[in-house]
Amino acid sequence: MVNFPAEGHVNPTLGIVKAFVERGDSVHYITTEKFRERLEGVGAMVHLQPDLLSKASIDPHSNAGLNAFLKIQIQNSLDTLEITKKLSEEINFHLVFYEKFGAGQLVRDYLQIPGICSSASFLFPNEFLENMPLSRVKPDEEAEKLIVQMKECYSVEPKSMVQFMSNTAELTVVFTSQYFQPHSKNFNGSNLFIGPTFPKRAYTGNFPLEALEDEQVLYISMGTVLDHTEEFFNICIDAFSDFKGKVVIATGERVDMTKVKKAPEQFIISAYVPQLKVLEHTDVFITHGGMNSVNESIHFNVPMVVIPHDKDQPMVAQRLTELNAGYRVSKDNLKPQTLRDAVKQVLTNKSYKESIKKINESFQESGGPEKALEVIDAFVQNKK
Repeated sequence: MVNFPAEGHVNPTLGIVKAFVERGDSVHYITTEKFRERLEGVGAMVHLQPDLLSKASIDPHSNAGLNAFLKIQIQNSLDTLEITKKLSEEINFHLVFYEKFGAGQLVRDYLQIPGICSSASFLFPNEFLENMPLSRVKPDEEAEKLIVQMKECYSVEPKSMVQFMSNTAELTVVFTSQYFQPHSKNFNGSNLFIGPTFPKRAYTGNFPLEALEDEQVLYISMGTVLDHTEEFFNICIDAFSDFKGKVVIATGERVDMTKVKKAPEQFIISAYVPQLKVLEHTDVFITHGGMNSVNESIHFNVPMVVIPHDKDQPMVAQRLTELNAGYRVSKDNLKPQTLRDAVKQVLTNKSYKESIKKINESFQESGGPEKALEVIDAFVQNKK
C-alpha cells in the first residue's frame, strides 16, 4: 500500500488495511513515523520513509509554493520507489493499492503488477483536474533533475505533474457514498463507492474527555496543514466567550500560541485533540471542510459550520450545503458575530441533524471494506 503521508489520505485507508489483514493477507504499507502506530494497530507491516511534509510551509497560491510542493511529491515518490525496490527483492507482491495522491501509479508501473486506486475525497471531473494549480506549474531545474533521476534509477516517470495528485487505475475504490458524491451518475462502473470506515483506535493520551460529558460541546479545528491560523482562533475566542458549554479548539502543531489570546475557562485549547473521541460528545463542529474531518463528523451525526479554504474543501462545503447538512461561511472577512450566528443556526435548526443522519445512513449502506475486497478479488483474478 502506497499513500501520501498526510492525515486526510492515510486515515481513510485504515479500515481496508484491517479487512485485508483479518482475512490473512500480508499488507506492507510505506509511510512516515507519524502513522506507524495506527497502521501497525490494524495489522500492517510499516516501512518508513522520510517525513518531508510535517515541517514544510507551503503557499499554494504562488509558483514558488507550488514548486516546493511538487518537489516534496517527487522526492516522496523517489523515497517510496527506493523502499519498493528493496522490498521487491525479497517479497513477491500480487497487488499495489495506492491513493490518488502520491507515488502509487509509479510504483505500479515499476512493479508491473495489478494496481487499484483509492480516493479519500470526492471524484473530480476532468475539467477540475485540468484547472488545478499544479497542472499549470512549470517544474524548476531542481524538480526536473529529480524527474530525470527517477527515470534513470527506476525506469518510470509521471505522465504529467498532475499525476501526483490524480493517480488513476482500472478500478478506483472511493471512500464515500454515491449519495454524497456530487454528480455521481457522471462516474462509470470503474469506481466503487464503499463509504468511509472508522476502525476503533486505542487512545492513551491525557486529553480531558471527562470534561465534555453532559455538556453542550462546540469543537473547532482547521485541520493539520493550514498556516497562520492564530487570528482565526482569536476570532473564535471572541465569538464564544459566553458559550454555555465547552469549546474545544484543536490548534495543530504549526500555531504560535504566543499570538493566541487568553481564553475563558470553558475553552480547552490543545495542539492535538483525539478528534474521533471528541466528536462523540460534539453538538456542532466548525471545520475547514477537509474530507477526513467531514466524514468523521458525519459518522457521529454532528452537523457542521464549514469554512473552506482550498483544494477539495469548497466542493465538500457546497455538497454539505446542497444537502442541508452544513452551514457555509466564507473565510474572507470572518467576524465573531458571523460565527455566533452560524453556530446558533445549526444548533437550533433540527434539519441539519436530520440531513447529517441521512448521509451517515448512505455510508452504512455502501458496503464498506467487505464489498471492496469482494470486487478487488474479482479484479485481481481477472488479471491472472
